[in-house]
Amino acid sequence: MPKVSVIMPVYNKAGRLRFSIESVLQQTFKDFELIMINDGSTDSSHEIAIEYKRKDSRVVYFKQRNQGVSVTRNNAIDLARGEYISFLDADDALHPDFLSKMVWKAGGENVCYCGHSYVTEQGRKKARINFAEGDILEKFLLNTCNPHLNSWLIKKSFLDEHGIRFSPGVSWGEDMIFFSKVLVNETEVLAVQDYLTEYHIGQPGSLSENSMDKIQKDIEWMEAVKQYIYSRVKDSARRSEAIAAIDFYRIAGAILYRLDLNSSLLHKEDLKKLISNYDDFIRIFNLSNGIRSIKLMLLYLKMRVQLLF
Repeated sequence: MPKVSVIMPVYNKAGRLRFSIESVLQQTFKDFELIMINDGSTDSSHEIAIEYKRKDSRVVYFKQRNQGVSVTRNNAIDLARGEYISFLDADDALHPDFLSKMVWKAGGENVCYCGHSYVTEQGRKKARINFAEGDILEKFLLNTCNPHLNSWLIKKSFLDEHGIRFSPGVSWGEDMIFFSKVLVNETEVLAVQDYLTEYHIGQPGSLSENSMDKIQKDIEWMEAVKQYIYSRVKDSARRSEAIAAIDFYRIAGAILYRLDLNSSLLHKEDLKKLISNYDDFIRIFNLSNGIRSIKLMLLYLKMRVQLLF
């Protein structure tokens, strides 16, 4: 059995699929399988995946009708034979030493993560991340310790024991729900203090009404996480800290930053209406998250001033 199962859902990623596959196959740590599940792609992803399956016995490939990324990842977890699970999106990449450093650090424990870099047409930038260890649930929810989906190594038996899977039907925030569940159930998280994964960001077009829809979706995934915390966290202090991180910072941040991104595209009256609609979430945030909270307060004041002119 392989030590690690790297899970790669594939949906119309032919343009960068070879790049991502190669980043896995070129790992210095060789004891892994790459599970690729094609979620009903209509481009040439299937042909590319078949090519690699024929060339390397570590590539496991399946094709299914389109069911969404959450179901696809869950199917791959169920198929995985590795002691550990890792995820890689089909347009991102792993550093050649990702698996070797992560497996060594994990050392048989349940959960390990590393840092990631953002890659755009303008270049590469390391993500700001507090490499905390132990119980990092509150820091994760406050967005101060925020590993990317590609940057985790998790024991499969741990996921099975706690029934942790991605939420079917959820296509926005599904990773946050999943990793929040992981961190609710594991208080001895380990960190590799290195930047071993690449998150490639395409150049977006103009922001649109569709972007504004993400506000409600943000609220929905956060409410789902809160319900899970209420049901699973028995320690009252830990439970209160985690809920407060969402109620008094994370929700307000999600709303305000998205409103700010879209403010130049919105009419003043539309912006005023949106702020009014979400005021119950915005006005209760506090300054408990240090400089991030101060920036959030300044953003809130900036938007209020905009409405005056």
